[in-house]
Amino acid sequence: MRLNSTRFRIDPTPRRADGEYMAHVRISTNRPDGSEYDVHLSGDLAGFEIREDAIAYAQSWAEQWLYARFG
Repeated sequence: MRLNSTRFRIDPTPRRADGEYMAHVRISTNRPDGSEYDVHLSGDLAGFEIREDAIAYAQSWAEQWLYARFG
């Protein structure tokens, strides 16, 4: 089975804490009635000095998480 990447939305927006960007991710999708719900909310995954590095890490982590469960 191939992962349908349009079925899920990944929000890898990091949070700023203690001088670094904390990578974390929100994965969501829609129910058949169109309402949105969260499939997974991660905790802090790792800390980075550069915001873009935190985003890239969270995005990759989420894709791997989805593939492991729905792939």
